[in-house]
Amino acid sequence: MLFAFVDESCRVRADDDCVYVLAAVLLHSEGLDHVRSLMDTLRYGKTPTVHWRTERVPRRSLIAQAVASIDFASVVAVSLHASAGRPERARRHCLLRLLPELSARGVETVVFESRREQDAADRAILTVLRRRGQVAAEMSVSWARASSDAALWTADVVAGVVTGWLGGELRWWPLLEERVTFLEAGEM
Repeated sequence: MLFAFVDESCRVRADDDCVYVLAAVLLHSEGLDHVRSLMDTLRYGKTPTVHWRTERVPRRSLIAQAVASIDFASVVAVSLHASAGRPERARRHCLLRLLPELSARGVETVVFESRREQDAADRAILTVLRRRGQVAAEMSVSWARASSDAALWTADVVAGVVTGWLGGELRWWPLLEERVTFLEAGEM
């Protein structure tokens, strides 16, 4: 069974544009226990999760290397927009590209990191895509808190590395670049 764990990242670049990404990490069910265990060992102290933005540089190197050691593929939808633009619109564009791609790849279960009350907007987009026949009815899609599944942290890492790379931070990109497929979600 093929799973996709999805998280977002947004960054203002030096040119004052924003880059918004939705990163999906594709993992086979046979490897999930290993991934969850590995990611759990990367937590710092009593922190409940691994979160790329809050990690210091030496830990980011350790975390990026650990994620690079996992057997995975990644699909990343990217939207560039003016800094005055709305990230919700960028997310909508990314969802419209990402969900059909995951369905076409035969992903059976998609887990998004929950944004609580904002999850309803994602569900509405999913409903539209299912009605259009762009997302298989059999594909299970759910939203979960980051602390509930360590596999979600892999998507956080990939999203953080990608937005960093698109903003000029090149340090960790070579560890992951061979495994990332980009989907252009358009400029706004």
